[in-house]
Amino acid sequence: MYDQPSAEFVAIQQAASCPFAGRAKVHSAAPFAGRDARAAGAAAVTALKAFAAHVEEEELDGFLIELTDPEHGESAASLAVTTREVISGLLDASGMSVSEAFADADNEHWWLTLSGTRWFVLAFAPCYPATSTRATFGSQSTFLLLQPVASFDRHATPRGSVIPEAVRRGIQKAYTTSGRPYDTELAMQDVEALKFVWPMPGSERSPIRWWLAAR
Repeated sequence: MYDQPSAEFVAIQQAASCPFAGRAKVHSAAPFAGRDARAAGAAAVTALKAFAAHVEEEELDGFLIELTDPEHGESAASLAVTTREVISGLLDASGMSVSEAFADADNEHWWLTLSGTRWFVLAFAPCYPATSTRATFGSQSTFLLLQPVASFDRHATPRGSVIPEAVRRGIQKAYTTSGRPYDTELAMQDVEALKFVWPMPGSERSPIRWWLAAR
């Protein structure tokens, strides 16, 4: 029902300085080659539902949607639109209201909820330089990684709590050492939706409200 990630994403996964990333169990929808990002979300919904049904049983960590047309991630602005459209496609195909789902995205208690599962999303795109934690290292694909919140709970000690502060600081240090410093202030703020699409390095670092992005 779902596939293994492409070799290009596996390279991104292995380059991450997070100790959980390299061994994370990630499955993927079939890569999408078109330009309609909303259609990409709709095309992935069946595989996402199958994935969500096995998150606990198989201890799965991430569901990947890959869009191979470079247009989807050529800039932070286009990536914001792509993220909104892919997620809108998932919501539409799940019979959910997009406007209602995004209504409280600016709230610290908001989560993207699909197939009875809460998700955190990380967008990786070719617009990011190699110094960014969201870089694609030469791949022209744009990747949206949907992580079930249950995966974070599973990796916490004790289970269901938060990742220990010492572990989080260790991850930040590892990213800095690798030449891809982590934006601690943005990562630690309370609105989860603002972490989906990362600002470009060297910009004003203003959080990106992708759910409001205009085509």
